[in-house]
Amino acid sequence: MARPDLMTCLLALLLVAGPASAEDDQSVRTRMAEVKAGTGPYAPGRQAQEDWDRARNLMNSDPAWRDFITQRRYALNAWMKEQHDDPTQAVGWGHDYVDLGTGAWLTWTPSTPMPAATGNNQKQIAAWVALMRMYNLDRMLDAARLYKLTGDTRYRDWAAAQMDFYARNYQKFPLQTWNGQSRMFSQALDESTQMFALVDIVRLLRGSVDQSRITDWQNNLFAPMVNLQLQSRHEVHNISVWESAAVTAAGMEFAKPDWIAAGTQGPLGLRGLLDAGMSADDFWFEGTLSYQEYVVQALVSVLTAASVRNQLDSLKDVLWRAQNLMIAPAQLTFRPGVTPAMNDTQPNRPSPNRPLWLQSWRVLPTWMGLADAAKTRDWSTFLDAPPAVSKPEAAPAVKTAHFPGLDAIQLVNGQWHALLVYGQKSRSHAHQEGLNLQVQYGDDWILRSPGTVGYGSPLHARYFRQGASHNVPLEEGDGQLPYPAEGRFVSLTDDAAAAAQPTWRKDAAAQRQVTIHGNELTDTVEITRQAQTPARLGMTYNTNCQVKAEGAGNGSGALPATSAFSYWKNTSIYDVPGNWSAVMQCGAHSYRLTVSGPQHVFVGVVPDSVKPYARTGIYLEGNAAAVRFVTRFSPIN
Repeated sequence: MARPDLMTCLLALLLVAGPASAEDDQSVRTRMAEVKAGTGPYAPGRQAQEDWDRARNLMNSDPAWRDFITQRRYALNAWMKEQHDDPTQAVGWGHDYVDLGTGAWLTWTPSTPMPAATGNNQKQIAAWVALMRMYNLDRMLDAARLYKLTGDTRYRDWAAAQMDFYARNYQKFPLQTWNGQSRMFSQALDESTQMFALVDIVRLLRGSVDQSRITDWQNNLFAPMVNLQLQSRHEVHNISVWESAAVTAAGMEFAKPDWIAAGTQGPLGLRGLLDAGMSADDFWFEGTLSYQEYVVQALVSVLTAASVRNQLDSLKDVLWRAQNLMIAPAQLTFRPGVTPAMNDTQPNRPSPNRPLWLQSWRVLPTWMGLADAAKTRDWSTFLDAPPAVSKPEAAPAVKTAHFPGLDAIQLVNGQWHALLVYGQKSRSHAHQEGLNLQVQYGDDWILRSPGTVGYGSPLHARYFRQGASHNVPLEEGDGQLPYPAEGRFVSLTDDAAAAAQPTWRKDAAAQRQVTIHGNELTDTVEITRQAQTPARLGMTYNTNCQVKAEGAGNGSGALPATSAFSYWKNTSIYDVPGNWSAVMQCGAHSYRLTVSGPQHVFVGVVPDSVKPYARTGIYLEGNAAAVRFVTRFSPIN
């Protein structure tokens, strides 16, 4: 037997190195065990496989799989007829591909023409270029797979020519520095996400193209890209996870121990990032469940890359922690299976996130993910046979609980489901959500946070990130400031939850208690200024229900002069001598809303992040040094 060379020995040592997790692996693996479906040496995770002989047999014997491949060949053949990418075109940010009026995402397809220039849509045009380039990379990966599957050299030659194109032009693309450093795309994050397709193209073409060509790709595309990725990492953040994951995958493909070390070790390596960013109860510190799942996508990408290169053993501790990170958000599922919007997130996202669980089944299997994989025809199930489902689909129980990793309290009692978020651990993607409350009764959303729209829309910063778009206390029309601040958990029982923000504002403290008695939910908010001088102290409720107040809206006063309140329309004003009440029509059901404490109540039409892009805003206000608002919600029918 030949002795392994020095490079192989160094690589093997590096792959098994790394500090042990602060928590015992066994306790990580057994948490939420009823949901997990892995078997074998990496259970409850799994090593992804590739079986090309099985895939060829399926293509030749199964008409449905043959049709799957035929459709991909047809789409690829049509795309390959032209050179779509032009290195002279400015590449932008996908988040700018939005409607300039509503902030809603526009739909991009391979046949969507570049938008015509109108004088104010240059960012939109550059975003189109970015989406086109991402699609081109996807087709390159399809071409490499089809060559591996069929041996058709047209696909190999086209994919290799595209790799030559990007290697030849990478250093010619302008350096962009607004969000990390990058050239092929406008931000380092986009290069991180796309690097996984690029390294897989190399893996699939290796051995069928000259080694000198692969060396050229390594030196002129991957090496400068890795260098910019490492220069772009500065802090614990979801983007850093993608950067470290991408660098690790590139290191594994090109047998570069220094790249692997940079991607896995140290404070900004994968383990260091998880140690710093992942809580003991399996939540990502940025406090945005969509970005927690985005971190999972990065980890799934690198775990799959390690699996198909037989290097998963080096990342098995990351594998088991990633599985918990993926499953944990399902503990906050609202009916009928949606994730509560928190901070920078898109609304109405599924929970449990079956699309993510399906996407992750090869390395982070769940019974639900395997059940969906059994019904799915895509490259993952074509190349890797999903294990048989031997247990019922399962998700974590949704129950009353304190989630310290989210600075959140969940109260589930009868038909009521309330989520009180009392603070945040990170400025990244944070909104003015200190002491925010979201509430459902049955399937009806009573109070809902909207998340946000595309980041390229002015509504994102001027409205959706502001306190007035949430269900929070306000001072002079503004929410928690400075933010974020973690706040303080106060108490939790079966029918009551309480939390406080002692430093909610530089000059004021706030606290909130939610109690449930039978069919009535009571929300009590108290704001106290340190200086005993009056100010406009208030709070907002935002609802998709129609609100019909009792009494005429002919009061006096004006909304606060903040950017968020400038979006209010058709506002009615009510002077409140004692209590104020209204009926909320939420779909087929109605609810009684009764408020005590404010001097004025404002009701208007405000923006929403989903169609019809409008909902109802309620603003309570008192001019005092301290206020106490008590709001009661109860179903009428």
